[in-house]
Amino acid sequence: MTIYRAVDEGAFPAIRTRGRISIPAKAIDAMEAVAISEMRAVDSSEFTLPMRNGVEAGSR
Repeated sequence: MTIYRAVDEGAFPAIRTRGRISIPAKAIDAMEAVAISEMRAVDSSEFTLPMRNGVEAGSR
């Protein structure tokens, strides 16, 4: 659910096509690289942009 919320807020990269959400392979690869290099489970919330008052950080 964290990823779905982040996608809806524009804080995680995704492409919507006819109601289907596609996550770019680079985003998954980045998560995988951290999990492997640090030998730990990663939380998707670590890879989302912080939101401030409903506005993506750095979008101004």
